[in-house]
Amino acid sequence: MSFLEAYDAANGADKLKVLFHALATEPLRMFAELREKRPILVTPRAVLLTRFADVQEALSRHMVFTVRPYAPKMDPVVGPFMLARDGTDCNQRDKGIMRALIQQSDMPKVRRTVARLAARAIHEGAADGRLELVSQLTRRVPVMLTGKYFGFWGPDEATMMDWSYATQNDMFHNLTDDETIHEANLKAGREMKEYLEAFLPEQLQFVRQDSSLDDVVSRLLGTVLPETIGFDMARVMTNTMGLLVGGVETTSAAIVQAVDQLLDRPAELAAAIKAAKDGDDDTFDRYFWEALRFNPMNPFIVRLGVAEYTIASGTDRQTTIPAGTVVFCSNASAMHDAAELPSPETFRLDRPDYHYMHFGYGNHVCLGDQVSLVQAPEITKQLFLAGYTERADGPAGHLDFQGGSFPETFTLVQANG
Repeated sequence: MSFLEAYDAANGADKLKVLFHALATEPLRMFAELREKRPILVTPRAVLLTRFADVQEALSRHMVFTVRPYAPKMDPVVGPFMLARDGTDCNQRDKGIMRALIQQSDMPKVRRTVARLAARAIHEGAADGRLELVSQLTRRVPVMLTGKYFGFWGPDEATMMDWSYATQNDMFHNLTDDETIHEANLKAGREMKEYLEAFLPEQLQFVRQDSSLDDVVSRLLGTVLPETIGFDMARVMTNTMGLLVGGVETTSAAIVQAVDQLLDRPAELAAAIKAAKDGDDDTFDRYFWEALRFNPMNPFIVRLGVAEYTIASGTDRQTTIPAGTVVFCSNASAMHDAAELPSPETFRLDRPDYHYMHFGYGNHVCLGDQVSLVQAPEITKQLFLAGYTERADGPAGHLDFQGGSFPETFTLVQANG
């Protein structure tokens, strides 16, 4: 039975169960069927967009399709946050300041730092030629970089991982509004604020005494703005917390899911390893992002329509979306739309950057996209250079989400090890 046959046969709320089951088990097959037969799927609770053009259109209309759904899970934790605001001073001001402090010219140094941190994590985590990626590498390195580059050190790695997981899980993945998940997010927020209330004033004194401190938080604390701008210490705390919220779990998922795809493609894996050994970062990175296209971090981006809008107007699929409708903009499906991408089911390195939506699209493209562009492939490169290019035997050698939102375990072994 196809997805649409199962979906149409289901009643009421069961339709969403069919949808989410397909998302968890066979998303590419489901999206392919939808793009062909029902590219705009109107469900009992949301509208799902699957075509490249429609996803771009919705994400380009940020004052119509807004980020309001995130606010109830963000604001009580980190305070009013730019990621949950459209057309406001909060969004424009905070994003502008943070973009200015996370500089493009930093990225070569960031990549070198990531290489050292990844090599260290692999050395410390490996045992008998085996490495469990998630706990030993793909969560550890982004947490370490949060200290090294962003300047938010936290009390210890384990606590930072807990805070990252709890906030990311509720803010971006708790579509059923599970209270247990939400409470874990609130608890993480309380603990982060308590820590930062002591850390930030202390760090401010260091910045005043030592002008050479040059991580992002130190730059933030050293920036003097007029009071009329409204960027006070509360805003510094909110944006410091935001550096951790979005930087760990998504990076970890991207790495293990791209590696998983490469391991299923021996020719591409061999070519990627060669590029790593040759020091050809541009080619290696193209292998990484193309692999991730086949299983990206998230299947869709959530928005709330606040005004009636006709999507894909003038086409045979045009659909009027009423105000108050939740919209799932499927970047995962869009990156396989043959109407935009030539041979979408073929692994190719010649795709232009604008065919990738790994970091979203439009006004709310990921704030840390430049860091992620170097961090995720560099961690993967160090993994391959260390020889971890084969799956462990049995279930351990395959991605295991353990029923949650993120990959939890994935073990590799050294080739010929």
